[in-house]
Amino acid sequence: MGHDERGEMVLLEIMRAAPAYQHAAVYVANYAIALRSRGSEAYAEGVVHYALSRMLPDADGYVSFGRLRDILCDVSVSGALVPGLLRLEKAGVVCIERTEESPSLPQRVQLRIPL
Repeated sequence: MGHDERGEMVLLEIMRAAPAYQHAAVYVANYAIALRSRGSEAYAEGVVHYALSRMLPDADGYVSFGRLRDILCDVSVSGALVPGLLRLEKAGVVCIERTEESPSLPQRVQLRIPL
């Protein structure tokens, strides 16, 4: 395993976290490994689903696409994020609101089935 500054910080933060978060980190790591073994589409959907499950929605129960994009800044918008959201919408996991000005991009996302 090569040196990855972000990965090293994650590992250090896990060491410093409360026991409940350490147990959760093990669970999340196993979940991520299982998703990766199912392919890139399953992994992208899982990351988006997990992120939405951990984000606080607004008063209407939605998360803005901009906030989601900022949290998942290393995920390609057109290559993984939007396609993953569309698959989650088709499966009934999320509801996507769009604008007439930009119907191809989500404006807000409502999580219907949390993890």
